[in-house]
Amino acid sequence: MGNSKEPFYKKWWFWVIVVIFVIALASIGGDDEPVNDIATEKTTEDNKNEASTTVDPKTDEDKQEKKNDGKIKSGTYKVGTDISAGEYIVFANGYTYIESSKDSSGTLEGIIFNDNLSKDSHSYVTLHDGEYFKFQDGDMYSIEQAPSIVPNDGIYKDGMYKVGKDIPAGEYKIIYNAETGLGYYEVSKSSSHQLEDIVTNENVEADTYITVSDGQYIKLQGVTIETK
Repeated sequence: MGNSKEPFYKKWWFWVIVVIFVIALASIGGDDEPVNDIATEKTTEDNKNEASTTVDPKTDEDKQEKKNDGKIKSGTYKVGTDISAGEYIVFANGYTYIESSKDSSGTLEGIIFNDNLSKDSHSYVTLHDGEYFKFQDGDMYSIEQAPSIVPNDGIYKDGMYKVGKDIPAGEYKIIYNAETGLGYYEVSKSSSHQLEDIVTNENVEADTYITVSDGQYIKLQGVTIETK
């Protein structure tokens, strides 16, 4: 009996091996967590990249709206080819020159009308197919897309106004400003800038009165009209 052997699971070295094996398994299981963390971090980073490349619909709409604001920059345009025939308003950013010609010869005989606009003033123009329209240092809009030129304070300064749209029909006092020197006003039947369209005009050196009707245009230079 003294020589009988004990079962192997009762020997001390067996339990040492079991403990070592358990520790090894625990170490292998712990290594899986960093792998999952890396995958999670990569997915998060990919989502960020996708978000950064996604087009903001609002930003895209803003760009489209800005593109379609109707502003025509300074230059020479062939009516019917570059721009449509019709009525426009030119806004002067500096001392702006406007000119409409019947051809591109550049000769005086080809000029239909021309004018010089003082800084921050504006003028209506009517253009026809085949004409060439040139303007410098300003912006132009079709009347459908043009900003309002009705003054908030009711004081009409240098510029051209359409009666019934920008200023009501009626009688007005033309106020002379001695600081500007000689003033001028003109009432026309249209915005074609033709001599035969002028209803009345006058160089002003003192206050005076004028009556205008719907559909007419009144041009002011160096004088004002106050409606309030």
